[in-house]
Amino acid sequence: MGIRRLTQILLVLFVFVFASAGTAVAYNYTGWRKGPWVFHKEKKGMKMWLNEEVPTGVHGVRVDTIVDMPPHDIFPVLMDEKRQAEYSFIREFKILKRGERWGYLYQRVRSTGIQDRDFTVKLLLLYPEVENGGPYGWIWDQENDKGPPERNGIVRASVVSGSYVLTPLDNGTRTRISYRLWFDPASWVPDFLINNAVRNAVFETVDQLREESRMIKAGKHPTISKAN
Repeated sequence: MGIRRLTQILLVLFVFVFASAGTAVAYNYTGWRKGPWVFHKEKKGMKMWLNEEVPTGVHGVRVDTIVDMPPHDIFPVLMDEKRQAEYSFIREFKILKRGERWGYLYQRVRSTGIQDRDFTVKLLLLYPEVENGGPYGWIWDQENDKGPPERNGIVRASVVSGSYVLTPLDNGTRTRISYRLWFDPASWVPDFLINNAVRNAVFETVDQLREESRMIKAGKHPTISKAN
């Protein structure tokens, strides 16, 4: 499976973050991914860490888990255009510019109880030269200056940063799934409500990928087969 067609990379990145919101100014701080990560809780074999040393009241979140499948077999789930297109909250999706392993993505999304949010991010893809020889996935950071100007009636999200990385273990027979997110959509909703919503949703997102991995392994995934 190649790196082309960045248009297939839709919103696993942001599938969960628009049910709630918080207050923010513009940040472009990428050092948050390094931590310090403080263990928060474990749920159904998934472990969560928090990074509270960020410049907003909305914390960085990290969830890791391990599945008994090669990352090469799991990665097509995150690149499946049909699967991503099912998300109803996407109002606009546009690749502004792209290369073989990077791209600028603009999105406008429907929010629950608040105005639509939009943002532009730069995506950096991870794909090894040798099958299961390194991590798969992507890293993204907000770069709103590379996207369209702000519009009336739409709130510009100013903190959008994260990564979704599948790392091979045990000679590529197993995979460590690691999801990291720092997101603040800018709203009147208190930070503690956003933190709770994001933490729960990150667990749900990783658990969904884990479940779809099981379906692939069993040959029961509706759109992805083990042959991919």
